[in-house]
Amino acid sequence: MSHAWKRFLFIRLPTAVLGIALLAQTLAWSLSGVTMRRNRTDELALTVLSDPTNYRVILLGDSITRNATARFALGVPGQVGNLATHAHFGMPGEILLLQRYLRTHAAPQYVVLAFAPVMYRQISDIRLVRYTLWHTFRGPDEQDFLRSQYPGIDSRDWLPAAADVQVRIVEPVFSLLKSHYLRLRQRGPDRIGSGSDEPNPNAPTDASRPMPAAVERALAEGLRNVDAPINAVLLRRLCQLGQDHGFRIKIAWPPMPSELENLLVGRGALTQLTEELNTIMSTGCHVDEIFDFNRVRTYPATSFHLDLIHLFGDGWEQRYASDLRRYLNEIADRSSSSEASGAPGLTRAR
Repeated sequence: MSHAWKRFLFIRLPTAVLGIALLAQTLAWSLSGVTMRRNRTDELALTVLSDPTNYRVILLGDSITRNATARFALGVPGQVGNLATHAHFGMPGEILLLQRYLRTHAAPQYVVLAFAPVMYRQISDIRLVRYTLWHTFRGPDEQDFLRSQYPGIDSRDWLPAAADVQVRIVEPVFSLLKSHYLRLRQRGPDRIGSGSDEPNPNAPTDASRPMPAAVERALAEGLRNVDAPINAVLLRRLCQLGQDHGFRIKIAWPPMPSELENLLVGRGALTQLTEELNTIMSTGCHVDEIFDFNRVRTYPATSFHLDLIHLFGDGWEQRYASDLRRYLNEIADRSSSSEASGAPGLTRAR
């Protein structure tokens, strides 16, 4: 090997690598305090602190509800704060959103949980939690909670920034540029997103063509019997928030394929889950009977995408959004004297 090659391999190349690593580390340190604005959930985590409206009902949910309601008004302005996100954000993210909202707002009358039953037994991968929550919720108490429930979630923070360029440098840079852009526009306070369209309860629908194998797989999986201790911790935390702030908690099952629900009911899985939730939440709060949107109208497998999770097409989404709007408005308008009468009296749609 020539002297020039030895000089390149043993002096110049290591020096260049070390220089790039030091530059990346310096950039990461300088960007460590940047508020992340990577996606809708990052923006929502900021908006709940700045929205000037005190909502009467706060809706928490997964993407089944978020996708179906994003374009539609769920009540008159100021009535419903729609904080539904997606499964990767999950219950931990939703409860952290609610906590942020409560720091700067008067308490709502109700907090409604519209999660699919499987979400109460779902455990998110720590890598997804780190990406979706760790860099979004940076308050000391928020990060302490995430550390306590996901040991090792902060382990990658000790790695060189050059090993995680996207999260440590690229995304903070774009978030910083977006913050500067929004500041130059001098917009008013951000508000929680709410649609303006009126959902039609009788909107025409399309039918999907789910693969028979997908239907069989969903029926075989049913409702997984997985121990998810973090979800129990979150529900107790929600009950404590209800006690501290004086709001009531409602739980509703969003639409699921009727074939699947019939199976879960026949096996007693939904009854068992309901009993588990009542046990978990028996200390500190009282949850009324869980409201089931499949009792309002029938949602066959053909009303869902191939994943058999999200509603298929505008028509089915409008129907669910309409039923949800009515449910939320009924509980918001209910007087204290009628509170003890039970669940809202939605009639089954044809």
